[in-house]
Amino acid sequence: MSTRRERRLVDRFEHARALHEAGRVREAEAEYRAVLSARMKGGEPFHPETLAAWQQLALLISVDGRADEAADIAARTTESYAREYGLNHPETLQSRVGLALVRFTQGRFADAAALHTSVLRERERSLGEDAAATVESRRLLAGTLARVGRAAEAEDLLRLNVTLAPDTHRQLEARTVLADLLFQLDRLREALTEFTAVADAARHGPIALVARQGRAGVLFALGRLTEALTVYRSLEFASGDQNNDLVRASIEHLRAAMGDAETAVVELRSLLADVRERWGPTAPVVRATLLVLGDVLLMADQPAAAVEAFDDAIDALRRTCGPRDSMTLCARHMVGIALVRVGQLDEAEQEFVAAADRDDRPPAHSCALAVRQGLARIAAARGEYKAAATTQAEVVAGLTALYGPDHPNTLEARFDAANLLRHRAYPVEAAAEHREILAARTRVLGEDHPDTRKSRAALR
Repeated sequence: MSTRRERRLVDRFEHARALHEAGRVREAEAEYRAVLSARMKGGEPFHPETLAAWQQLALLISVDGRADEAADIAARTTESYAREYGLNHPETLQSRVGLALVRFTQGRFADAAALHTSVLRERERSLGEDAAATVESRRLLAGTLARVGRAAEAEDLLRLNVTLAPDTHRQLEARTVLADLLFQLDRLREALTEFTAVADAARHGPIALVARQGRAGVLFALGRLTEALTVYRSLEFASGDQNNDLVRASIEHLRAAMGDAETAVVELRSLLADVRERWGPTAPVVRATLLVLGDVLLMADQPAAAVEAFDDAIDALRRTCGPRDSMTLCARHMVGIALVRVGQLDEAEQEFVAAADRDDRPPAHSCALAVRQGLARIAAARGEYKAAATTQAEVVAGLTALYGPDHPNTLEARFDAANLLRHRAYPVEAAAEHREILAARTRVLGEDHPDTRKSRAALR
C-alpha cells in the first residue's frame, strides 16, 4: 500500500473517532464503514487499523440501539485480536474490554463482569496493580459489580484504586469515582465528604469542577437547595463541554424545586432544543435534560407533557444504555409517577413493576422507596386504602431514615400518608398530621412554595 493511501485511511479513521466522541453517530458510522470497506478491498482484514475500526464501530452501534449486532462484531474482533496477537496481548485485552462494554449494554451483566475480571487479573499480572490500564479495569469492574448488587466488592475495588494511585492527581480522580458510587448507593453524607475533600484539594482544573458538580448534586439530594444552587452557579467548564449544559439543566431543576416550575419548564424546553441540535438526539446531555424536564413538568402540574418527556428519555436510554441499565429503570419509575397523575393506573403499575426488577437497589434505597410510593398511590386510587396505608407507612419510615423528617421528599410521602388517614375515616389524625407538614413545609420551603400552598389547602 502506498504511504499516501495509508495516511488518508489513518486520517479518515481519526476523523471518525472525532465524530464519535462528538456524538455525531450517523456520520461517525459512515466514516468507520468507509475505512473498513477500503481496508477489506485492500486485502487487510487483520490490519491493526482494520481491527481498531471494527472495535470502534461495535462500541458506536451498541449505544445506537443495536447491541446484538454490536456484540457479534465485538466478539469476532476479539477473536481476531487473539488469533493475530495472542490471548494476553494489550490490544486483545482492550478488545475484551470493548466486548464487556457491549455485553453490559445488552444487559448481560454477569458476562460483562467475567470479562472485566479476566482483563483485570491479566493486567495486574503483566502491568502491575497501579498501571493506568489496570486502574481503569478496576473501575469498570466496580461499575459492573455495583449494577448487580455487589456494592461492597465495588467499593473495595475503588478504594484500592485510591490507595494505589501513584500521584495526587490520580488519587483525586479515584476518590471522585468513589464519591460517585457512594452517591449512587444513597450514602449521601459520605459522598458529600468525599466530593468536598476532592474539590478542596484540587482547587482548580477539571477534577475540581467535576467534584464540585458532584457536591452540588448531593446537596440537592439532601434538600439543601440554596447551597446546591450556589455551587452550580459557580461552575464553568471549558467551552464545548457538555457539563455546561448539564449545569444549566440542574439550575432549572433547582428553580422548579424551589417553587418556580413554570419558568423552569420554558428554560428547559429551550435548552433541550439547543442540546438536541448540538449533540444529537441520544447524547447523554439530551437524555439527562429530558429526565429533568419530565420531573419539572410534574412540579408544574403538567403530567401529560411529563409522560411524553419521560417516554422520549426511555426510548433514548434503551437505545444507548440498554433496557436493563440503571438510568433506564429509573426513568421507567418516573414515567410511572406521571402515568398515575393522568389516571393510567394499569400502565403505571407495569412501569413500577419493571423498575423494581433490579439487583442494585436494596429496599431502603431512594429509588426502591419511590417505586413503592408509586404503588401505594395506585392502591389508593383503586380504593385499596388499607394496603396503600401500610406501604406508605413503610415509605415514610424509609425516607425519614434516609433524609430526615423535614426533607421535601419525606414531607411529600407524609402528605400522602395523611391523605390516606382521611380516606380511612381518621379526620382528626389526618388534620393533625397535615398541620405538622404545613409547619415543616413553611419552615423548609417558604410560605409561597406550591407544596406549602398544597398543605394549606388540605386543611381547609
